[in-house]
Amino acid sequence: MPDISTPRKRPTRNDVAERAQVSSAVVSYVMTGAKHVTPETAQRVRTAMEELGYRPNSTARALRTGRTHTLALIVADVSNPFFSEYALQLEIAATERGYALLIANSHESLETEVRLLDEIAQRGVDGVLLSSVRHASDRSSLDSIPVPVMWIDAFHPAEGAASVGVDIRHSARTVVRHLAEVHGCRSVGLVIGASSQQTTDPRVLGWAEAIEEIGLEPGPVVTTTWTREGGIEAARMLLDTPNRPDAVFAGSDLLGIGVLRGAADLGLRVPEDLRIVSYDGTAESAFSVPRLTSFKQPVREMARAAIDTIIDFTPDRAHHTLFRGELLLRESCGCAPSAP
Repeated sequence: MPDISTPRKRPTRNDVAERAQVSSAVVSYVMTGAKHVTPETAQRVRTAMEELGYRPNSTARALRTGRTHTLALIVADVSNPFFSEYALQLEIAATERGYALLIANSHESLETEVRLLDEIAQRGVDGVLLSSVRHASDRSSLDSIPVPVMWIDAFHPAEGAASVGVDIRHSARTVVRHLAEVHGCRSVGLVIGASSQQTTDPRVLGWAEAIEEIGLEPGPVVTTTWTREGGIEAARMLLDTPNRPDAVFAGSDLLGIGVLRGAADLGLRVPEDLRIVSYDGTAESAFSVPRLTSFKQPVREMARAAIDTIIDFTPDRAHHTLFRGELLLRESCGCAPSAP
């Protein structure tokens, strides 16, 4: 005969409190990610929940609190190493606050992004983290979203919304100055993605400012796709000419890896014949040959700021938080490696 066991009584929040030797209110604080619970107490509560097999009734909790403890992330291209690493840090930060994170990919399509925003908002999430293909000033379709929207890689402040980003203009100036002042480069080319606006993209603005300040010969600007293949094509356009630049600043690690491959296809040695610096500082940049010098975005700090802001969001917190990154010196620019 089959062994039919009697269902075990489902553990309650009070059972968890008793096991962890805390009040039921403290259990609730831990479940909602409240910050005023000490790490030791929070861990004791989580251990008790695991030992008892406690699973909170999310539907009942949502009805009671008006929150689902779920956030959504929309990125332009989740296959891009930068967005993959950023999404991981966002998920870690969300989990630490007791939130789940749903991830969707817009495939760099504004139409898809608008559709996803509408669909996700209807699923009852508490907020949306957005890496948008649009300019931060474009509020179309956002005002109708009934939950907070947080821009996670904004170049500029987003009106009516909170945002985090990196001072890319400063980053670009730092890269050009390093190539000119440390390595003696006299012409620095620039490779950016097709979605960039050359009149407003901070990579372009910072690059141009540094060239003018130092008195360099302006290198050519090539616009392509934000892919390795785009970097290869850009390298052919930049380098297969008599007046090629002696250095290239690539607007992402993917572009930098593509430029590196394109240079090799043309028989150029890096850094002897051409110096390359990229932007993002993803793990992938450390595995090329030679390894890429790259300006690293502080994704862990950005992720924590984004998660804390959207969970604790109030209209007065709709401000732009700007971070500064770090230039990881490696062989592609001619430096002895100082970064892994």
